[in-house]
Amino acid sequence: MLKTSIITGGSKGIGKKIITDLLNKNHKVINLSRTDLSISNKKLININLDLQNKMKIKETMSDITQKYKIDNFIHCAGITQDIFFHKMKDDDWENVIQTNYLSTYYLLNPLINQMRNQKSGNIVFISSVNARTGAIGQTNYSSSKSALFGLTKSLALENASKNIYVNCICPGYIKTDMTKKINPDILNKITNNIPVKRLGQDKDISNLISYLIHNNSYMTGSIIDINGGLY
Repeated sequence: MLKTSIITGGSKGIGKKIITDLLNKNHKVINLSRTDLSISNKKLININLDLQNKMKIKETMSDITQKYKIDNFIHCAGITQDIFFHKMKDDDWENVIQTNYLSTYYLLNPLINQMRNQKSGNIVFISSVNARTGAIGQTNYSSSKSALFGLTKSLALENASKNIYVNCICPGYIKTDMTKKINPDILNKITNNIPVKRLGQDKDISNLISYLIHNNSYMTGSIIDINGGLY
């Protein structure tokens, strides 16, 4: 039976790989991002959405839940605005917290009600190894991503009896366009600190998500580290 999955931030990087794999598994995929994913597939629906705009999120999710039965929600969107905390401006803090964390309420509140009514669903949050370790210049990013841990555990407890599974993945450094922008000397130092001595691949994250939404029947409320031994 055709499953319908929502993913945020699916126009590039890890999100793009997740969408490609879901389409190959015959999912209808709704991509919520600021830019369209340039894949020609009748099962892909691109919806332009800025996660800074809470009213637009509410309107979009209300429309989606009226039109579709959603089986899976994958929150992949995330931004960084790196700067030392003592130099951080209001916007540096608020933009990151809103996009990476506060948006989850407006995205999920109508959706969780639909899932509870249908007594099934999967929710997967994408966090970061830096939520575990912290990072210089990333007080905003690290705190927004670590906030997903408490959300994961509480949502899992509240919805386990409704057959809704909630888990959180913490990727390490994954080879994407974002890591290509890192200074080569810095990237070499990062790689040398990873016990397996290499970056991860986007398929590592996509394969894990595939397990969680296709095969998992007992794991919920879990924070899953996938970082080559870095943490």
